[in-house]
Amino acid sequence: MAPDVFHGIPQLEIFSISEPCEEDLSEILCRIMNIKSLIEIIVNAPVIKSLNQSNCSNNNQSVTSVFNNLTRADLSFGEITHIEEGAMAWLQNLTILNAAFSQEVLLRLPLSGIKQIQFFSCSGSNDIDIESICNVVFLLSIQQIYLYNANTSSLSMSSVELCIGLEYMYLFEPVAIYPTPHLKWNFISSLKNLNQLTIDGLTDNILDICSCQKQPITWLTKLTLELNNPQILFEKQFSCLVKLQYLDLTHNFISKIEDFAFLGLTNLESLNITRNNITQIHANKFFGLSSLTRLDLRNNPLIHNIEAMSFTHLTSLKQVFLGQVHNPLTEPVIKLNLTLIFGGILSQLTHLYISSAMRPMQLTIGSNITSKQNLSLQLKGQTVSFEDCDRPFFQSVTHLNTDAEEFLCGSEFMGKYFTSVETFDYRSKLSAKSVDLTSINQLIHLRKLALRRVDLLIQRSANIIFHNLTKLEVLELYNCRIYSLEGSLTKDLKSLKTLYLHIENIYNVFYSFTEPLSSLKYLIRLKFQMFCSCDNAWLITWAKGYRQVEVIMLSPYSHPVMYALEDLICLSDNGLDTPNFVKYTEDNCSTEVDFVLFAATGLGVLFFMLVVLVHNLAGPYLLPLYHITLGWLSEAMRSNTRGRYHYDAFVSYSGKDEHWVVEDLLPNLEQRGPPFLRLCLHSRDFQLGKDIVENITDSLYQSRHTLCLVSRHYLRSNWCSLEMKLATSRLQVEQRDVILLVFLEKIPPRQLSAHHRLARLVKTRTYLDWPQDPNQHQAFWDRLWAKLKPQTEA
Repeated sequence: MAPDVFHGIPQLEIFSISEPCEEDLSEILCRIMNIKSLIEIIVNAPVIKSLNQSNCSNNNQSVTSVFNNLTRADLSFGEITHIEEGAMAWLQNLTILNAAFSQEVLLRLPLSGIKQIQFFSCSGSNDIDIESICNVVFLLSIQQIYLYNANTSSLSMSSVELCIGLEYMYLFEPVAIYPTPHLKWNFISSLKNLNQLTIDGLTDNILDICSCQKQPITWLTKLTLELNNPQILFEKQFSCLVKLQYLDLTHNFISKIEDFAFLGLTNLESLNITRNNITQIHANKFFGLSSLTRLDLRNNPLIHNIEAMSFTHLTSLKQVFLGQVHNPLTEPVIKLNLTLIFGGILSQLTHLYISSAMRPMQLTIGSNITSKQNLSLQLKGQTVSFEDCDRPFFQSVTHLNTDAEEFLCGSEFMGKYFTSVETFDYRSKLSAKSVDLTSINQLIHLRKLALRRVDLLIQRSANIIFHNLTKLEVLELYNCRIYSLEGSLTKDLKSLKTLYLHIENIYNVFYSFTEPLSSLKYLIRLKFQMFCSCDNAWLITWAKGYRQVEVIMLSPYSHPVMYALEDLICLSDNGLDTPNFVKYTEDNCSTEVDFVLFAATGLGVLFFMLVVLVHNLAGPYLLPLYHITLGWLSEAMRSNTRGRYHYDAFVSYSGKDEHWVVEDLLPNLEQRGPPFLRLCLHSRDFQLGKDIVENITDSLYQSRHTLCLVSRHYLRSNWCSLEMKLATSRLQVEQRDVILLVFLEKIPPRQLSAHHRLARLVKTRTYLDWPQDPNQHQAFWDRLWAKLKPQTEA
């Protein structure tokens, strides 16, 4: 690097260099000394081991006192073995110094010319006694210190007298080579300006903080302890720390907290006891914490008893993190009554987290209490269910995060009861039992929705889950499954700005999917898996030409990286080849414009003539012929996906027989399993607003079988007649057993002969009669269920 390499940048304000190979700091300084505008210097140079006076042979001036405008100087070195007197005189005020020192070299640091250090991090392989460290702290006016090699056994009131100016101290003992027999906690009495203290990794410590203090400690506001030996918190253990606001006891192997252990901490606002071995929570464990706003008890996997009213005296409490609850161990489901545990403070909480890890959990509010705050509710368990779902408390939840295979109120999805929720993050499992998520479209205030590991393939109405969500701005689908992305799914997402898609299976994306998304700004795709189909070809043109939306393609690795559309691949029909998608569309999806116009015009004239001719010759038969042809074409188009059905059977029946369908058919087929059958009923599963004939056709071809419930009412129904025609048409196309006949009553042959299709089926196919003898009902259901169940699951 040339000596004058930076001379052409006279207005440079921030200079940062990381891991240079140069072992002499002056080689760096001499190249920037003429930049008078520098206000920040950041040097991370682990190879520098000695600090020497700078001698810039190519400059006529010394670097001493050159950098007069500096507001920040951060230096990070390796192990310093030598310090020359005046070596750092050019930089009198240092923001951060991070290096390894021996005790001998550390004592020479004040001779380097540095006058003041705000933050000093000292490490090394040799222990340094506390008195030597405090001597350096005093001479360099150090305010914050990190000590990784301090001899903590030398801690005492006298050894830290020169550390009087410290505001923050961090003591770390990485390995117990020199175990601390018993820390002399009275050293805190000498550090009158210390407001934050962290002690990490010490061993053989009984945590006796206050018994040796003659006067209350009024200056310490934040204390973090992480000790390597099991701890028991005794009564009034921290009573001398009267001004303490933050207490972090993470990972201290705490197994027991005696009653009134925190008595005296009237100013404590945050208490963190995560990653310990606490087994019980009693009513007086947290007594006296009248100012506490945040209590974190996560990752205590042995909690098996939470006493009633354990938190009611914490009158300022706002945030509670509770888990992992195992109460009680003898019951398969963990049951918690939140009113019984929290009492009246439940109404003032702003954040509530409850986890039962991998065990089922049932929560009960137990009262009509209403939260006064916008509550953020986080729940985690194998399954999470509620006993009283219509409580007004749920209406105060604005942020909901659930990690559970099933989130239930009875057998329904619980999400619909959080009517005010604005952000909803739901994590399930792809193998979870199917629960209808359609009620999500009732959460009309949603602004952000994230579904993780949710299988939308098994949803009966996946395309309407996102309807009515007109305020939704962010939609994230992580590791989900879905058949296809089309306009019926996004028709109400007018406010959507960010769409994140990580779909596990191969799927199609239709142009109609993006048409309603008028506010979309970012479309982010991870692990993008498409079929090689011209139906998807529009995506390339749209992504390149539609400037309003930024399309971001991410690789499916643990650390995703962006890649270009030109690198996108697709899956061919054989399920093995993965050609480049752009090249595939160029080779297979482009046509000449003149030929397209000629072909379209010719086909249009021919079609018009054909319509007129058919209308004159077969007018009365056109409507049935149209629907039969439409069904045949739909089946032909599904030839590549045969075997993928929404339903096990489409039930064709008269509305006057619906009582028998609801009372007898559904309980004996859908509620029996495994496997559990899925039936398609026109009264329940047809899409609202859609043409009835289209509903019949789509439902019939989305079902593995057609189950016809024949009665006198059925024979008199025009709709049932049409369903029979479409079903027999499908039978002729597929040439397989797709129609099952069940006679609900005896019908004379002469009455049946008027219905030609049905009479022909009766003569050529085996059918079932509904037995009048109740003793034969079970055999009837066994036989019908065995016929309808998927053969692969037999």
